[in-house]
Amino acid sequence: MYLIQNITSAPLQNMTLILPNGNPVELEIYFIPMQYGWFITRLIYQEFTLNGLRITNSPNFLYQFKNKIPFGMGCYSTQNREPSQAQDFSSGANQLFLLNNSEVEQMTEYLQNG
Repeated sequence: MYLIQNITSAPLQNMTLILPNGNPVELEIYFIPMQYGWFITRLIYQEFTLNGLRITNSPNFLYQFKNKIPFGMGCYSTQNREPSQAQDFSSGANQLFLLNNSEVEQMTEYLQNG
């Protein structure tokens, strides 16, 4: 897992993440105060585009797309709550991780074998 760092409390953030295979992932996240949450407003990997997914505490909230993308994203809380404040990532209350393909496969195996 790779910790995505440099997330500030600014409501709109754009970043390019580099996967272990060297391919870039364009990520735009947005904090919406009236929804009390962070959202992926745009995620682009090669031909795959994702718009409008809420970031929630999960080992891999992109799991439903595992057949389309070779990575995942996990969100973990040190405060035992969903990321609902603008400063949650910058303060360390929540952490966002990029998972590689083998970590996604390990999760799939775990979920299937229970």
